[in-house]
Order: sequence, then C-alpha cells, then structure tokens
Amino acid sequence: MLHMIWPTPRGWAIGIGGVIWLLVAMINHTLFALLFAWAALALALVSFCCALFSLHGLRISRAPASDACVGQMLSLPLQIENSRWRRRQPLVVIENLPFTNDKSHYAVLPPMAAKSSRLFDRKVLAIKRGEFKLNHIILRGGDPAGLFYRERRLKLPAALVVYPPSEQLQDLLLHQNEAIHTATGTPLSAAGNSQDFYGVREYTHTDGMRYIHWRSSARYGKFMVKEFERNAVMSVAVILDAQELAVSGGDWSNLEYLIRAAASICHYCSDLYCTFAFAAGGSKPLLVTPKLAAEVKAEVMYDLATLQPGKQQVQHIIDEWARALPRNTVIFALSLSDNLPLRSTLESLQEQGMDLRWFTARKKDFEPAGAKQSKPARRAAADSNAAAAAPSGILTPTFLQPALGIKQAFSSSN
Repeated sequence: MLHMIWPTPRGWAIGIGGVIWLLVAMINHTLFALLFAWAALALALVSFCCALFSLHGLRISRAPASDACVGQMLSLPLQIENSRWRRRQPLVVIENLPFTNDKSHYAVLPPMAAKSSRLFDRKVLAIKRGEFKLNHIILRGGDPAGLFYRERRLKLPAALVVYPPSEQLQDLLLHQNEAIHTATGTPLSAAGNSQDFYGVREYTHTDGMRYIHWRSSARYGKFMVKEFERNAVMSVAVILDAQELAVSGGDWSNLEYLIRAAASICHYCSDLYCTFAFAAGGSKPLLVTPKLAAEVKAEVMYDLATLQPGKQQVQHIIDEWARALPRNTVIFALSLSDNLPLRSTLESLQEQGMDLRWFTARKKDFEPAGAKQSKPARRAAADSNAAAAAPSGILTPTFLQPALGIKQAFSSSN
C-alpha cells in the first residue's frame, strides 16, 4: 500500500521560499529573484520525482526470527532485494514492536547496490514477555536533498514469543534426605540414599553404622563410610498465584518476580532426571501434569510467557491436578498473598505428604513508592492484612522482597 508523498520541514521551506521569490519577481521584475524562484522550484520538482520512485523495485520479506528472553537482544531479520539497475540511498524501516519500551522502532537500511540483495538484521532489546503477533512494517524513502519522503506499508505477518528471564539456581535440595545441616550450617551428605555405589568419605554423626567401610577405615585410621548416588527419580511441582487484585504496579511487579522464579526452577529441574508439574491461575487456568522435566520445559516456559493476571484463583483448580502428584513431591508454592483459602489448600497438600515450600511476594512490599491504589486494590489489601492477622496454622510462608535476588532468596530458604 502506497501512501501520499509528503514534504519534510526542509521541503516546506524550499517550496514556500520559491513561491515567495516568484511573487517578488513578478511584482518587481527582478532577474535575481526570478533565478532564485526557478532554482527553488526546480529543486523541489526533481526531489519530488526522486521521492516518487524511491521505493519502486524493492522486494521485502521476513526472514525467520528467533525467540528470546526478557533482557536479551532479539533478532528481527528482513530479506531485502533491489531489482532495479540503480543504486538505492539509505531507507528507514519502521515497525510497531509491543515488547519494547518505544511504541515504534526505527532502523536505517544502508545504501544498496544495483541488482543486489541483503539480509537486514535488526537487533531489538526485549523488555516485555508474552506472545506477540507482528503484522505491518513501514518502509520510508525519499530524495537525496531531503525535501520529500514516501512510505510504503507492507503486510508481513509473523509471531514470536518473549520468554521470562531465569537465574541459575544453586542446589535446591529436592530430596528430603540428600543433605542434612550441621549446627554450623554446613550441609552434610547422608550415606545410603540409593543402591548405586558412589565412593567412600569420612564418617559423620548423621551416617548409620551399617554403612561404615571397615577396610578404608583401617587404611586411613578413621571411620570411612560408603556413599551412594542420590535417588534417580524426584518429583517437583510449582504452584503460581496470579490473582489480579494482588498484583503490584510498576514494571518490576510481584507477579513478574514470581514468574522469573518459576522459570528459574523449571530451568534447574530440566537439567535433572525428575518429573515436573505446573499449575497457575490468572486469566485462565494453566495445568501441566507430571512428566519428565526436560519434556515439559517448553510447555511450561510458554505458559509462563503468556501468563496474565486474572480472577481465577489457583486454589480452586488444583484438586484433580494434585491427585496426580506422587507422594513426597517437592512443591514450590509461589503466591501473591497469604490469604486463608490458599493457606488451607497448601496445608492440606502438606498433610498428604508433600514437601511444601511456600514463598509469598506481597503487593505492599513490591508497590512503587508514592503509587496510589484504587478502591478494589485497597479492599484486597485490607483483606490480605486481615488474613495475615488470623492464626497462621502450621504453615508459614517465606516473604520475598524486590531487592532480594531470586538465587539468594531460594538458596537462603534451604
């Protein structure tokens, strides 16, 4: 689709100046004014013709674009071909990219030789997660003097996903018996967690006498025990709360913090031989049944990328989902509040033999300084405070802070 040719501010100045000099020449009959008028009008006419044909003979198509995570540079390549026997001056490519801070992204295409093609790779910093549909791009050309410009609007549909970022986590101690802390806080392995022999090490008070390796003890002059590999199969689940009234404002909201934490846990588990399950509320229920973590990683990351806050409460949708979880599953409950209905649901899971680890990112802790709350938000905050003042029961959440890194928060919880 071709738009009309529009003059630039310089073009308006040259055109109006030429008309003024022409009027002066007609009134005063001066050669000097007439030469200025015809020079300005001739320049405007030549520039108009150059701008008119500046976009003819260009063929543009989208090259495959790769997905990215928030905070990474996203590649948006275009395949551009110049089919004419003339050189092209620099052009401007404009596109509306909703995952960036700027409404429109401008990129300058360098000059192209005659009968040539080029892969124009645009690098954009992804700021917002989600699934985005790209549709139109605008190609803007003009004349060498910069008096006129012309635009062509091209429909080039494409889709891409910007995933939430993740942090590399340390050992999450997914097995209940894989480490025991001493009085000094140093984790000690417990011998005999599986049937696969690993080696021998020095005896600690947490080891059973039946695991002592007497031959090695005699060799080293101190008690040595047989150490075994960790259990091969573990089960991990993540429950994510996305109730819209409990979401804080600003770019770094409590929901975005929890989504990044869930993505970090998913990445951590995908490198292990364990099963992984995921459940989230929000705008719609999201349920992923237990499967090998490496197999469901793509599905979980897509759900996290497209997750939007809503009225769906996660405690109302996990009854059937929780029945599919094996006993002793490590459940990371990531909530926006510690209200009583959610607490009751989590306590029932703990009573069923689940290893529950509850993390809460409250709205008041993540709210930007000086932000004003609406009436529904103030009502939700009052309900949350009332729930927090109620008896807490046997389960206590770990309250997260925006200044606390995800790696630090989850490491300190262990």
